[in-house]
Amino acid sequence: MKKLILLLLITLSASNLIGCGKIQKTMSSISGDGTEICQGGVLYLQFTSGVSVAYNPNGTIKTCK
Repeated sequence: MKKLILLLLITLSASNLIGCGKIQKTMSSISGDGTEICQGGVLYLQFTSGVSVAYNPNGTIKTCK
């Protein structure tokens, strides 16, 4: 029983790591716009081709909560 639980935990962890950013990329491809992601107080834009930091009009990095 313990081996089954351990196997399930490893499988779940691996699937989370493999799918990292997959939902945001899919949403970006559907909408055609970048999806905004707040990570560590910095705003990022997720596009289908990758991620970029969001900038304010004055050139500073956009922050978020």
